[in-house]
Amino acid sequence: MLGKCLCGDIEFSVDIQTNPFKIYQCHCSLCKKQSGSNANSATIIEATHFKWIKSENIKSWQKETGFSSHFCTNCGCSVPNAFASKYYWIPVGLLELDSKSVAIEVVANFCLSTKSNWHNVYKESGNFDGLPEFKTILELLS
Repeated sequence: MLGKCLCGDIEFSVDIQTNPFKIYQCHCSLCKKQSGSNANSATIIEATHFKWIKSENIKSWQKETGFSSHFCTNCGCSVPNAFASKYYWIPVGLLELDSKSVAIEVVANFCLSTKSNWHNVYKESGNFDGLPEFKTILELLS
């Protein structure tokens, strides 16, 4: 599956390992600011299932807490980033998903204690008031 930023300067491919394709939504204040919306819809995959096609125009910014944001220097769009030397965080809005051939499942909602009051969440998902342990996140997405 291919993904790219708004302007197309950043392109990548993802080898989807699950069907349905599993994603999460994070409702923390940082993710809401990063996405400019009510939540950040994303997934995490092993680095072996990710490949950059074009990645020259990426810049990153990091808070003292360790939270980082990677984005296209041309259009400002959030882009994937590597972490823990083994994984990639993927903003799923960048993926060219064909909903007719790829089923998508929101498996979790994080940081519901800071959820926008006008946003409804999937009750079938794993719902967490805060951020669960990384191990739990990986289990939900596998």
